[in-house]
Amino acid sequence: MLLRDLGEFGFIGRISALCKIHGSDVIRGIGDDCAIIKISPHENLLITTDIMVERVHFQINLQTARSIGAKALAVNLSDIAACGGTPKQAFVSIAIPEHLDVAWLEDLYRGISELAAEFEVDILGGDTTRSLTDLVINILVTGLTRNDETLFRNGAQQGDVIAISGPLGHSAAGLELLQKQRESSTQIYSPLINAHLQPKPHISVGRILAESGACNAAIDISDGLSSDLGHLCKQSGLGATIFEETLPVAELLRQASRELTTDYLEWILHGGEDYVLLAAIRPQKFREVKLAATEAGADLIEIGQFVSGSEMKLIKKSGIVVDLVPKGWDHFRS
Repeated sequence: MLLRDLGEFGFIGRISALCKIHGSDVIRGIGDDCAIIKISPHENLLITTDIMVERVHFQINLQTARSIGAKALAVNLSDIAACGGTPKQAFVSIAIPEHLDVAWLEDLYRGISELAAEFEVDILGGDTTRSLTDLVINILVTGLTRNDETLFRNGAQQGDVIAISGPLGHSAAGLELLQKQRESSTQIYSPLINAHLQPKPHISVGRILAESGACNAAIDISDGLSSDLGHLCKQSGLGATIFEETLPVAELLRQASRELTTDYLEWILHGGEDYVLLAAIRPQKFREVKLAATEAGADLIEIGQFVSGSEMKLIKKSGIVVDLVPKGWDHFRS
């Protein structure tokens, strides 16, 4: 059997049985956005790590060193946000091919450092080594959250509102614009391109969700709405219904869709790398939580509802109901 036959999450499921947990202080290991460890009667430690590989996650010829560095940290901060935490420390490990200039590498670290400063994250070390081929960046981030405010993937309840903390599809559209090297892309479509190159972790929204006591489950959208909603459904033992008419669609996204002859709904449902939060919120508390987010300069958009069963459905604007099949990113199949 090859990895492409098993898929990324099939492989993770297969090796999970080999990852034994021996400590009673471990609340969550594999299967959530962060590992979660109880460190006091009132506080949990969050730990997450993400690896970015040249030609898989980024292309040096399409973006600056600073944006690559910032994104490498941002994707980890987004995991902390999904658990409702406050990020604290980062450890940066990097495998460097010999052709990269030292000035370029310094810019990479400037990108990491600038985003770390924005969220008051301390960079405490890491590791460096040589790569024979491509640049590899791995960052580990720690965070903290109160025991009673930690968000998990498996707590959604039937009837919960499905909400997102920002628009979807922008990153996927930006990537396609970059890959097809449209001359008009840089200026006209800069918001879409920047959504891909410079994602912003929704830390403040994660804290609002955690403090509200009304959020039953959360995840950040890295692999695509269809896939990440699938994770919440599977771990919570529920199905979901999404309404196309409630999905936010910016006019710029429609314009890019026409120019590239790509269905913008494909970007929204399956594109990934938007790093907004996807949350299950008690319906009677949704307006209150949305108001708190609005007052903080953020947003929460209702797009559907968790339902009994295990199937995910999309109700089209025409009223037709179709299966919402997970088709987001899978490293070994995509």
